[in-house]
Amino acid sequence: MNRTRRPAQDPQSGLSETKICGLHACRAVFLSRPTDILRVYVREDRVGALGDVLSSLAKERRSYKLSANEDLERLTDSTHHEGVCFVVRAKREPTLDELLRTPGAQCLLALTDVANPHNVGAILRTAAHFGARGVILGEGARVTPAAMRTAQGGAEAVAVHSTNDWNATLLACRAAGYTLCATSSHAPNSLYETSLPAKLVVLVGSEAQGLPPEVQELADLMVAVPGTGRVESLNVAAATAVVLGELWRQQRQSKTVATAQPPAARPARPPAK
Repeated sequence: MNRTRRPAQDPQSGLSETKICGLHACRAVFLSRPTDILRVYVREDRVGALGDVLSSLAKERRSYKLSANEDLERLTDSTHHEGVCFVVRAKREPTLDELLRTPGAQCLLALTDVANPHNVGAILRTAAHFGARGVILGEGARVTPAAMRTAQGGAEAVAVHSTNDWNATLLACRAAGYTLCATSSHAPNSLYETSLPAKLVVLVGSEAQGLPPEVQELADLMVAVPGTGRVESLNVAAATAVVLGELWRQQRQSKTVATAQPPAARPARPPAK
């Protein structure tokens, strides 16, 4: 029997449990790791929407508690809980080596100082949509319950690794064959005119200050996201979505071209006698 490795502590909060709220986020946990669900709190009007989940948990003798709206607000510290909260075991965070060796997609995101949970959640959702391998978080960035809710299930689909040493982390990514890519409105190369490598680490800076200078200096590739120029730049979540979307387009285009190659010409048959 395969046993799921579970953490003794949440690597970001120091807790063995974490709270997840929001219909899509909670359903994603149920689909990906149902045995990690410890307690369920649900508003009465949401029982129908979660009927299959609650019935499955009941079969394993794990009941749910009907909770008033104000109780859910106190439990989640949010008015945006969508009528449900799961208390679950915290996911074990992969090591950097595990993240770099994970099979599948070859794109990683590195969020240096992104603190707004709604931006973190939006980026996780985008990463899941475009098949990024994982997200590396620096100090100040956390996957909070608000970020998980905003991610709409994306937090379950994308691996998350935390670092306190960007220099060592990014150099390790480069040694593993990744190209470090940053966006800048002052970059001479347009994102849409640049061939993006398959193994890419997209560097994402803070909402206000952008990338720290020491991180930007490590970038192997700088690209600009062209636009009208009426605003200086895009929101970090929006800029990340544009880059990942272009990477996805280029990768699919390459596969389509490779598939569409005509077969080798057959040698001409000698004329019939």
